[in-house]
Formats: sequence, C-alpha cells, structure tokens
Amino acid sequence: MTEERRPRTKHVNHVSVRLDAPTMLRVEALAPVFSTEWRTATRSDVLRGLILDALERYERLEDGARPAHATKPRGAAKKGKRGAKVKRG
Repeated sequence: MTEERRPRTKHVNHVSVRLDAPTMLRVEALAPVFSTEWRTATRSDVLRGLILDALERYERLEDGARPAHATKPRGAAKKGKRGAKVKRG
C-alpha cells in the first residue's frame, strides 16, 4: 500500500507591517483573547486572527458596498481644491 507523503515543511508566505505605537498597543492588548491555556498568543497570532476575521467580513459585503474607512476605487472622480471634479488617471 503506497501513501502520498506530505512535504515536511509547509510553505508559508511572509508579510510584515509597520504600525504606530498606539495601534501596536491595541494589538498587544488583544493577546489574551487569542491565547489558550497552553500557549500565550504572540503579536503575529493576533494580527493573523484579525486579518482572517476581517477578510471574511469584507468578502461578505455586498457588491459595491465599501466601508467608510476604505479608499476610493481607482478611476473614481476626485474633487479638486475648488470643488470641481478632477478625473484620476
């Protein structure tokens, strides 16, 4: 009987972010939420959890719905200094 062998190491993409001090404090404050009885959560654990949760929430948004803090899509009209619409390009 032949079984397919799984690779010993799993390829994981690496991402790094720069956060200001107040945001990092907020991330660190959430560590107890992501910790277990056996292991204290790291900053990476917290950020991973936040990203995965946010991805699920954003993926469920209706087409065209944008959260208030999201940037405008490319090509959207932008108002100039005097209120006239300026086309991005």
